[in-house]
Amino acid sequence: MARVVIMVWMQNLNAGLGDMLRGTVYLHHLSQQMNFKLIVDTQLHPVSHMLGSRPHEYSNYVIENQSKIINAINLDANTPLIVNSIQSHLKLLHPEPMLITTNHNDTVSLALSHECKQFMRSMLVPNDEFKAYFNDMCNALKIPEHYSIIHVRVGDHDLVNHSSIIANYNKLFNIVNRHLSTTPSLFIITDSAQFKEYLKRTIDPALNNRIIKTTPIHLSYANAANDMKTIKETLFDFMLLTNAMIIKTHSTYGWVSGFVQWVSCIFNVPLVNLKTAIQPMFDLVQSTQTTQSTQSTQSTQSTSPLMKTIKMMKPMRPLQQMMQIMPKRASSSRLMKIQY
Repeated sequence: MARVVIMVWMQNLNAGLGDMLRGTVYLHHLSQQMNFKLIVDTQLHPVSHMLGSRPHEYSNYVIENQSKIINAINLDANTPLIVNSIQSHLKLLHPEPMLITTNHNDTVSLALSHECKQFMRSMLVPNDEFKAYFNDMCNALKIPEHYSIIHVRVGDHDLVNHSSIIANYNKLFNIVNRHLSTTPSLFIITDSAQFKEYLKRTIDPALNNRIIKTTPIHLSYANAANDMKTIKETLFDFMLLTNAMIIKTHSTYGWVSGFVQWVSCIFNVPLVNLKTAIQPMFDLVQSTQTTQSTQSTQSTQSTSPLMKTIKMMKPMRPLQQMMQIMPKRASSSRLMKIQY
């Protein structure tokens, strides 16, 4: 009988949604290497209210044994704590499930396996209430079926401490404005409510509808549990990213925001890092134009290994059938859907 390790999603002051995804990917990688059964439990995290119910045989055990959860958040890069803990667990004769929460991931390639993507997508299925909310929001914001996202990570000093720096806003505005003027159907998501207000005052009024009107919140902070409206809006941003044609991103930090990085990896959404001009996995133009141009000549022309990979991976969106699309409103010219 396979030993059980449970990744417990929790509200940790040092770990947001991207952190939980990263840690889950890491544990999935270990489960394949070390031959244990991985279960993901989200019931202690506020996003559980928007995701489909995923009860498992140890659901009550998690609630009753929270003191046994191993806190492996923000470990040193080369620490053996997680691997050693799992190895010890596997040696027990009659073990209870091992409970752990972590954002650790220092060894797993961003090129996730098919199985890992399927596993991650299966735990991110919205419930019926959120599906309806998502479609209503898309209709209200007039988001077309095909769109792109520019994501601006201003930083925790702004998101958490609400400390705005106008000089930084000016620089970020120039980046956003340049791409708005050159990319049709490009919508803006940012982690800063203040920067959104700055954009509303600064950009061409005709482009104001490109700003996604949600209130950002860092899901790791305790007050998030009492603000389900804002949490729902943050998850709306996340799901909107999963359905985008392309994500352009700029981060104040020296790394790509996990909020968009893992969307790209799990849902095969091309990601362009505007800060470094590095385009992980897929190229902005080639991943769209090349695919379109080769569709009619697939049977006669050879395809590069990269494009073969894209064609193989793109259709792999198993949750598409699970998103029951609401009827089109009479005033709407398109039907929004979340593609997986």
